[in-house]
Amino acid sequence: MQCQVCKKAKATVRYTTVINTKKAEQYLCEACAEKTGMINPLAGIPEIFGHILAGILGEALVSSPPRSRKKRPREPRCPSCGMTFSQFEERGKVGCAQCYKIFSGEMKILLRRLHGSSRHKGRAPRKLISATASVNLPRLRRELQEAILQERFERAAELRNLIRAAETTKDATK
Repeated sequence: MQCQVCKKAKATVRYTTVINTKKAEQYLCEACAEKTGMINPLAGIPEIFGHILAGILGEALVSSPPRSRKKRPREPRCPSCGMTFSQFEERGKVGCAQCYKIFSGEMKILLRRLHGSSRHKGRAPRKLISATASVNLPRLRRELQEAILQERFERAAELRNLIRAAETTKDATK
């Protein structure tokens, strides 16, 4: 099938629009599709939203628009080892301990994208949980009452969940 715009090249892009349940298809070559902005339907979205969508949908599905030949702003470098964040992304390793401080903001975003959270939530052995749970229950209950009085309801909910978890592990070890 030939391109419906230039009528010369082979059509490699099919563009479908649905308006009021009426479907219209257009077949274009890659050059014509790029000229009309149909190669990347997300090209008009600001870059930050493109990165968010890339994190959700996958990097291959959303590509960032081509950059112009203007000078890019200089990427921050670690003062100790000279590594940039893009080098860290390529290698998967930081250059030194200072990199964690320099790139902390970017790393938090990356961790959220990879793991769903930027904080590590590990587990402790059951024996340790049951031993500390019985000791911490009175303290947790006091903190819960204080949080309620101070109207810090998010903290109160966290404490309530900790108390419930401590009570269930205490019951399970009996």
